[in-house]
Amino acid sequence: MNQNDLNDIGHRIGSAAMEFAPGHRPTAGQMADAAAVLRDMIQAVEIHGVTLADFDGVAHFARLAIQLVQSRDESR
Repeated sequence: MNQNDLNDIGHRIGSAAMEFAPGHRPTAGQMADAAAVLRDMIQAVEIHGVTLADFDGVAHFARLAIQLVQSRDESR
């Protein structure tokens, strides 16, 4: 994973955050955590030849990462 990949993840998380209704948008901290979750997911599956493009063909993983972090925070 290189800097371009990390920039792409940040852009995807930022774009996904704007899809949430006002009042439900993630905080800056949640966005940072979601970007880290997405980065780690991609790194974990690279050994299987899976790329971010493959993720795109299945689901909106940037939005999913945000939802995971928000769910974590709501349960605290």
